[in-house]
Amino acid sequence: MGRYENIVVINPDCTKEEEENLLKRIKTNIEKSGAQIVKLDDWAIRKLAYPIKKKDKGHYYFYLIDMDEGGVAGLDKFYRNVDLILRHLFVSVGENEKGPEKPPDQVSFDELEGEFA
Repeated sequence: MGRYENIVVINPDCTKEEEENLLKRIKTNIEKSGAQIVKLDDWAIRKLAYPIKKKDKGHYYFYLIDMDEGGVAGLDKFYRNVDLILRHLFVSVGENEKGPEKPPDQVSFDELEGEFA
């Protein structure tokens, strides 16, 4: 078993009911794979770096999960088949990792424009 950080970006236009149902489905799939959620944070709606499925914002959720590689593959497959999920990411971290204490600050991409030119 390993520890993984998992970030899920959900379509910000979905209803509160759709979002709650999706979060329940995610939790159920994580538990079915024999994994355990160590931490769950709602990082709110944030501006995306680039449009995804014609959306320029997404609702970010951070999960810290103890699971095996098979569970990661199963959850990845589940995420790919849900239309409300714009993007997801898994990162393997150390077993003692506690996750961020607070959500990262929002970045204003207008400030960065021209910085890399």
